[in-house]
Amino acid sequence: MKRKIKAFIITAFCMFIVFQFKVSADSQIEAPRVNIDTNKEWTVKFNTDLEPSTVNDENITVTDWNNNKVPVAVSMGSNGSTVLISPEVSGYTPGKKYYVTIGQNVESMSGKKLSNPLKMEFTTTNSYSDGTSYSELPNIVSDDFEFTPLLSSEKQGFYIKSDSTSDVQYRIFVNGQYDKADDYTELTDGYTSPDNNGKISSLKTLSGGTNGQKYKLVIYIKRAGVKGAHSDVNTDYDNYTVDYLRCVDSIDNENDEYVNYDVSLNDMVNTQLNSPDKAVFVETDVMNNAASKNLIKYYSNSNNFLDSYGKYQFLKLTYSDGATADSLNNFLLGKGILEGKGQAFLDAAKDNNINVYYLVSHAMLETSNGTSILANGGAKNDDGTYLYGVPVYNFFGINAVDSSSVLSGTKAAYENGWTTPEAAISGGAKWISSNYINGIEAGQDTLYNMRWNPEEPGQHQYATDVSWAFKQISDIIKGIQNMASDNSLNLEFEIPRFKK
Repeated sequence: MKRKIKAFIITAFCMFIVFQFKVSADSQIEAPRVNIDTNKEWTVKFNTDLEPSTVNDENITVTDWNNNKVPVAVSMGSNGSTVLISPEVSGYTPGKKYYVTIGQNVESMSGKKLSNPLKMEFTTTNSYSDGTSYSELPNIVSDDFEFTPLLSSEKQGFYIKSDSTSDVQYRIFVNGQYDKADDYTELTDGYTSPDNNGKISSLKTLSGGTNGQKYKLVIYIKRAGVKGAHSDVNTDYDNYTVDYLRCVDSIDNENDEYVNYDVSLNDMVNTQLNSPDKAVFVETDVMNNAASKNLIKYYSNSNNFLDSYGKYQFLKLTYSDGATADSLNNFLLGKGILEGKGQAFLDAAKDNNINVYYLVSHAMLETSNGTSILANGGAKNDDGTYLYGVPVYNFFGINAVDSSSVLSGTKAAYENGWTTPEAAISGGAKWISSNYINGIEAGQDTLYNMRWNPEEPGQHQYATDVSWAFKQISDIIKGIQNMASDNSLNLEFEIPRFKK
């Protein structure tokens, strides 16, 4: 009996990862899988039929890199010896390590159990996904929102198109940025058919949060009257699309100026998507996860950010009075090497016609509040000596390429002679001013224009992170509130508009 059980274990695991190549059972257990799609649905094949009651998410699990259990859907496949492990809602996190474990309590129909749990490691590809694309099943080809941004008093309308010639239905769930990652709210009442105008209407309003709120949507599609071919913990489905919307409490158009650009939003997004400088989305501390098309669309669509908070990425970045060295220093208390540098920032802002609140917030973002390696002497050799023999400073991430940011940023600081913090502030401000904010050719004088350059999309962009401009808003607002010496600031905003 022991021999039979052992054969069952080896065969089960061999079939589990026989998809791409055959190796011995032992090496299969030890060989991690890499570059796995974030929407991967694993198929586990056994050499005998299984007792269905033992095929569940307690006996078959997926855990993440921190050993936390991931909410996946476990179900029987097309026959009694096949198990499907569907990914968590909207897919796994890109560029992360996971483990599939087949527990000992999985039984065959004859009551045999595994003598030991079997584990397989896999690492997802470092790219965000906009959904699944199972062939020969209905798929969503486009989805448009009735309201952009959505007001918290409105119920969103969705205009969805599919590639199916037969009747299909949709089911929509959302996850707010302040919700738990696996906490989704349904906006429909089960699968719903579009109305005569091709619209699916939300049954619920959403919260705008404190300063507007980003929502991730999962829009499921399946054939009407037929159970979906796949499933997750939300529902069964044939395919799904991941998209994003922003909900705010009100629109703020005070001191706004609009500039029309001869490019459509869709063309701009496609240009960004295909640019040699890969657009990334930095959600935590991972710098190289490629942004999906819908993430690019969300952050580049200026209409998403017309509230009193989001519009600060459209703030004109030329110099205006209102700050003093003392007010700047009070704001920079506890900000690492930036502390006490108020006068240096103020002088650099005046000399280079740059908004000082932006300049400080940019430095805080790029240096992790004055604590980064680039802000504290730069790269070092293995023996602890500075790479170029002297400490150098780069407070604005200038020429710090994502794949080698410390080395390339240190090199830029050395070549520019930024051997003191004051020189780095002054020199960095001059570089940003001449190349972006006040440059004759560039003229990119808002955070949005520095990131997206709508005049020439895909060219001369300051950052690759699609959320870069939005991330600086908080510090700019705090800076204006805490660094301004009076309330006479004249703030101007320049909002881009794209052709239809």
